[in-house]
Amino acid sequence: MPTTRHCLLIVDDEPDVCDSVQDLLRREFRVLKAHSAEEGCRLMQEEEVHIVMSDQRMPQITGIELLTKLKARHPHAIRMLFTGFADLESVIAAINQGHVFQFLKKPWEPDELLAAVRQAALEYDRLETLAVEREHLLEEVAELKDRVSVLETEVRKLQVAGTPGITAAAAAPLKPTS
Repeated sequence: MPTTRHCLLIVDDEPDVCDSVQDLLRREFRVLKAHSAEEGCRLMQEEEVHIVMSDQRMPQITGIELLTKLKARHPHAIRMLFTGFADLESVIAAINQGHVFQFLKKPWEPDELLAAVRQAALEYDRLETLAVEREHLLEEVAELKDRVSVLETEVRKLQVAGTPGITAAAAAPLKPTS
């Protein structure tokens, strides 16, 4: 079990669904509830949300539309979709386009829901670790570029000073290799 509690946002226009998810997951996750897409978007602006679960069928906007919108603004949040209806074409499209990490069908079994949210939390942690590692690598590359630039400047100075053994080829900027 993770040492930090992940924050889960459940978006469903049926308050009973939100309450049941919160009751099931509250011991392991920090659970926020939204009864509309608008409320869900507001909570995403105010809170650090790691996982978003949305119902597909809601008034005014579908779950896929909401998750697509949230992906643009919060790309690191793991997105999950659930529905009680077999709207498979739109669900498959959403998964294929990368808007949804996992699809759940209503009604769900409590153990299956818990396992799915745990899996989403692990995926969030994996992506965050990769982002931190990427940032460290970019910093290292920038430092190496700076060091190479300093060395090239020193070689040019030595060449201008007429130091024996320093040729024009040695003073030329280094070409990166692929």
